[in-house]
Amino acid sequence: MTLERIFVGADFDDARAFGAAGAANIPILTVDERSMRSLSQTQQPQGIVAVARFFHREIGALADAVGSGCEPCLVAVLHEINDPGNAGTLIRSAEAFGARAVCCGEAGVDPYNEKVVRSSMGSMFQVPLFIYGGWAEMAQAARQAGLQIVAAQAGAPDVRAVTLAPRTALVVGHERKGLAGVAAGDVDVRVGIPQSPKADSLNAAVAGSIVMYEIARAIGCLPLRAPENE
Repeated sequence: MTLERIFVGADFDDARAFGAAGAANIPILTVDERSMRSLSQTQQPQGIVAVARFFHREIGALADAVGSGCEPCLVAVLHEINDPGNAGTLIRSAEAFGARAVCCGEAGVDPYNEKVVRSSMGSMFQVPLFIYGGWAEMAQAARQAGLQIVAAQAGAPDVRAVTLAPRTALVVGHERKGLAGVAAGDVDVRVGIPQSPKADSLNAAVAGSIVMYEIARAIGCLPLRAPENE
């Protein structure tokens, strides 16, 4: 990610931010409170806003980014996810569970949407981001990278009971339309989450995150135990 310039409020005094920006020759501009609210699009901004260049990659470069060997590899595919909160949360989960890339379809929410960025809590800057047009582009890129295509779907077999390939692309679909637009023949495995019959369905972010964790654990993308607190 390349920063173009940084705007700070008059009361912002984080020496670390100023030092890092100065070392990188990034211009820092001081603005008033009204301008800061306008730039950040929130009522209570944190006092600093950075302008960055787009940093996503074309989907055709997925294989080069994740490799095509035999080592475990998880790629999260947000297919037509429309809710920015869900999209940001899934990107955050992707980083937490060791995903090598996040792929977003153009028919879904723009990954640069400010709510997506905030919901990701910085994770979208840590995991390589790819954007694809139609589903056919995504499917082709997954095959070229040697990825098994796994779709999260309500009512599908329990994700914990399914044997998965060590290189997997997990597709999480639209909040209401599900996997609409995903060619059935492209999906290798469908997985689901068992839940109480009394409960309503989970939203896309929760369901996708649970499935992502189970897949990451099963194929070896996560450590065997959590790091001990120091």
